[in-house]
Amino acid sequence: MRWLHIVVGSVGLWVGACEPRLPELDEIEGYQRDLRKLVNSEGAQSSAFMTTALKLARAEEAFARKYPNHPDVPKLLIEAAEIHATYFGDPSRAVEILRGIDLRFRQRSDLAPKALFYEAFLYENALADTAKARERYEAFLRYYPGHELAKDARLSLQNLGKTPDQLLKELLREQ
Repeated sequence: MRWLHIVVGSVGLWVGACEPRLPELDEIEGYQRDLRKLVNSEGAQSSAFMTTALKLARAEEAFARKYPNHPDVPKLLIEAAEIHATYFGDPSRAVEILRGIDLRFRQRSDLAPKALFYEAFLYENALADTAKARERYEAFLRYYPGHELAKDARLSLQNLGKTPDQLLKELLREQ
């Protein structure tokens, strides 16, 4: 009987060790390495950096379509959203990606709250849509009231739509 346990345990270890590595993840990791090198050597505005960033975002989005339940999908999609918002000036595409993370991974991934908060932040700061920002911050607080970003969401709601001058006046009044 002991021999059977040893054989079954060994087969389990062997099968786990032989789990195939997804080639798409290797490609994505290669683009990520290339981006880190390019940002230091040529800068984030270089054509090589921008080309590689676009390839990375497309590869991450393709991976999410092909393997929708893979545990790395939220992380990869957040990175793709950051690329669209930061480097390509496309916060609308970023919001679309982040919205998908919220809908697909709410309460199932520790990155879902961050995606929802980032979505609200982009509505507020990049798209200047205070109504949508309010809606998304409120959704964040409804779904994740105890999250570490909840305090920031409440503060953002308090200050939503206020100009820097208004904020400065309020801050000076409090002192």
